[in-house]
Amino acid sequence: MYVKIPFESTIDFKTNIAEITKMSLEHDYNISEGLVLGNFYISGEYRPHEVSINTEPFKYTLPFTMDLREDIKKDTLEFNIEDFSYEIVDKTNLKVNIEYSLKAEANEETVFERVNEEELNSELEYIDEFLNQEKISEDEKEDEDERNDEKIENVVAKDGEEKEVEINNKEEENTERINAESEKTIMETIKDSDDTFVTYHVHVVKENETLETIANFYSVPSSIITEYNNFDSVSTGDKVLIPKIDE
Repeated sequence: MYVKIPFESTIDFKTNIAEITKMSLEHDYNISEGLVLGNFYISGEYRPHEVSINTEPFKYTLPFTMDLREDIKKDTLEFNIEDFSYEIVDKTNLKVNIEYSLKAEANEETVFERVNEEELNSELEYIDEFLNQEKISEDEKEDEDERNDEKIENVVAKDGEEKEVEINNKEEENTERINAESEKTIMETIKDSDDTFVTYHVHVVKENETLETIANFYSVPSSIITEYNNFDSVSTGDKVLIPKIDE
């Protein structure tokens, strides 16, 4: 997990702010019941009047709260300040903008994630798409074979003797293309495999995941995953078919 969180707060000084002459930002935090609880400490010095050479100190505490996912390893949490800026508003208010980040590892024992109805429907549509591609490819191949057979049967020489008919190059290229596309579909790969696959999972790739980590997670060789998905690497958000092998 890696997220950036913006934080904004306006501090009322009760007096005029002509200029901020010194500014510092510190923080602390702790984890409690699935929450990151902490404070930003803003301190420094300012001049209340433009003509004044004297400065006044200031210090303010700004609390913040962030929800933490249940599957996060709390001892791996890293907290960092990514950006910090401020501006004087209406001469008496100091507007503070802080961007901080949280980075942590997920628990390996979390095998399945809860998915909402929209995510589930998306996975089902993804599977249906492969099924439809397989059906369309097979239907196109059968139609092309029937057309070629019909041409051969209908072409007869004038003397009554049937002569051999050659399929033109364009028809051969179309047939080769259809065969290649059919071989590349996931369902064709499943059909030709030596193993028997009863079912398979649709895995949504998370940040920092690779084919190797996904393969280890499902106890499936990475070569099988590559063969079933026709790609050698994955990116965050990709959907990967994971076959379940009957031993």
